[in-house]
Amino acid sequence: MSEVEQWLEAGITAVKNKDRVAARSLLMQVLEADEENEAAWLWLSSVMEDEAARRTCLENVLALNPDNVAARRTLLALDQPAAEAAAVPAIEPAIIQFQQHETFEDVWSRNVPLCGYCAAQVEPEQNRCLRCHHNLLTTTYQYPNASSNLALYWFSLVIVAVTFLVQMGYRSVLQPSPLTVITGILMVLLLVGTAVALNFRQFWANWLAIALLILIVILGVATLFITPDLSALGFNHLDPAIRGVLEPLTSNTWKVIKGSQILMAALALFFAFLAAPDFERIRYRQIATVTKGLRFASEYHTAAQRLAKVGLWATAVLNWQRATALEPTRITYQRSLGEAYARLGFYERSLDVLRAARRMATHPDIQIELEAIIQKIEQQSSPTTAPQTTHG
Repeated sequence: MSEVEQWLEAGITAVKNKDRVAARSLLMQVLEADEENEAAWLWLSSVMEDEAARRTCLENVLALNPDNVAARRTLLALDQPAAEAAAVPAIEPAIIQFQQHETFEDVWSRNVPLCGYCAAQVEPEQNRCLRCHHNLLTTTYQYPNASSNLALYWFSLVIVAVTFLVQMGYRSVLQPSPLTVITGILMVLLLVGTAVALNFRQFWANWLAIALLILIVILGVATLFITPDLSALGFNHLDPAIRGVLEPLTSNTWKVIKGSQILMAALALFFAFLAAPDFERIRYRQIATVTKGLRFASEYHTAAQRLAKVGLWATAVLNWQRATALEPTRITYQRSLGEAYARLGFYERSLDVLRAARRMATHPDIQIELEAIIQKIEQQSSPTTAPQTTHG
């Protein structure tokens, strides 16, 4: 969590604890660092004592997000005459944030390591979740994205395969033999197959490619200066002048082919050395944690969606919590968070989030959709339809 996010969370906590002075100080710190922080402006409006200052905060919120329902309704309330304003309840700045820890007594309110899949509490050095039975130890590449060196590595390996095709054609002319053709085809298939596996960062393919390339360089250098047998071409029957031109040309063609093959194999070895970090892997435990290096709510939302697709629902929840905290009026984030809670069996939290989202929604279709989800989760959480999951 960045320093700005820590200030924001501390400021929100101060607002809820009715410590207006501390809240103003913390939220102003956030805005000094990030003047486009919608959540900070919205919360700051709730602790400003001067109506004009409060109005300015709300107008800043709407300038950043014209669809912010809470800011718009509060501004409307400020515009009403005093008698009417009393009848319009003020909208709490952010209905959904992190859901303060004291609200619910479960694993989310404790500072304990959780399984990234099912949110079960895991003990130190525990490598398999006792609830969902997932192996918590996982291996991944140290660098998520392949480097350009890897692309050059496999491309040069393909070029080496092409030189074998050319060599196969040359030798077939000099010494027509099924063995020559079969050997050449097998070598080309082996090199191309290895190159394809390299593209998917297969560790075994890297070592096989390096071994093949070293072998190609050694054998290539050993055979580079061996003059091929040109008797099959019938140069002996040609005029000596013509023969004197064709024989050196044909012999030099072999040297060009082998030289190109050696050069490309050596170049591929050079790129293999540069691409070595692409194959390095690290091992870690799948403990639920917020994705590092993100700044915006949309980034946390996207990360959560990606994590949910691979079953890491607990880790996804933490990212949706952060997205909701940064943009508390975005219904999409609240719905995703609520459904993720339900998926893990935290029905009270799920219903709390979804009901708040339903209150904030202004479009009838969205309200109907949220109501349907709420009813479904209420049925799931009912003791008569499904046992309540106990999380601890």
